[in-house]
Amino acid sequence: MILEVENIAYSYTNKNFVFKSVSFNLSPGEVISIVGPSGTGKSTLLKCIAGLIQLDEGKVLIEGSQVPEAKNMLIPGHPEVALVNQLFELDDYFTVRENISNQLHHLPLAERFEFTDELLDIFELEDLAHKKSKDISGGEQQRLSMACALAKEPRCLLLDEPFAHLDVHLNKKIGEYIRRLANLRQMGVVLVTHDGTEALAWSDRILVMSNGEVFSEYTPFQAYHEPKTFFEGSFFGELNKINLDGKQLLFRPTEYSLTPDHNKIEIQLEWKYSSFRGPYYANYFESKGGEEVVLYANKELIPTNVVYV
Repeated sequence: MILEVENIAYSYTNKNFVFKSVSFNLSPGEVISIVGPSGTGKSTLLKCIAGLIQLDEGKVLIEGSQVPEAKNMLIPGHPEVALVNQLFELDDYFTVRENISNQLHHLPLAERFEFTDELLDIFELEDLAHKKSKDISGGEQQRLSMACALAKEPRCLLLDEPFAHLDVHLNKKIGEYIRRLANLRQMGVVLVTHDGTEALAWSDRILVMSNGEVFSEYTPFQAYHEPKTFFEGSFFGELNKINLDGKQLLFRPTEYSLTPDHNKIEIQLEWKYSSFRGPYYANYFESKGGEEVVLYANKELIPTNVVYV
């Protein structure tokens, strides 16, 4: 294992825990996402894993060696762990190129230049290469921060909402690059996000965290198609919830049929409105119980009053 998190806990006051009893492992080349609402302790968890703040309980191991306690370190942290968060800890008066190349002194000069150029290209920073990092935008600083983290060639990469300021094409491009790099170098990656759709695209495994605890672990397929609760499933896209005879039925907007099927549950609906979303329409209905139901289709489903789930 690259990373072992064993029953860790952290509190600001020694009374109210930010998180507690968190345990998971990370294998070489694996990407794990931690999904949950804002304020549940996800960002603090990453700082603790990186050894930047002091744990109250438990321990973190990188390749079998315990991450030193922050209180015992002059400069907290672990050399094989890179954390990318919203603080953008860059050298303000170095250029974009220098910020990246300064992380590469472990490489021969020719390889240093080559890898710097590769990262400038991937993160679309070539035109900014000679600007000081303090003079570029927040989104550009975020991309530079990720490039610098990858330049360190860490064994474990921790990403805290890394795509918050990126447009769609950069999100896809950088995400695919990090996935390839993780597989090539057998680097472990932990992604923290409140956007479950990012987690579905990125992850080998997904942990759902709420109120400082990890409640569930899923594969991306399970997180989308087999959530345990409406609360957990709603992180990964629109989800319908119908109460039938005291039981709760959960289904995605594509998991229905308009053709009568005795093996499925018949649901009576009243059409309300449609929303055009490019490749499909989102059709909104109301059930007999007053619940909102959304169904995706390639057209408006105005005449529809019954579906089979």
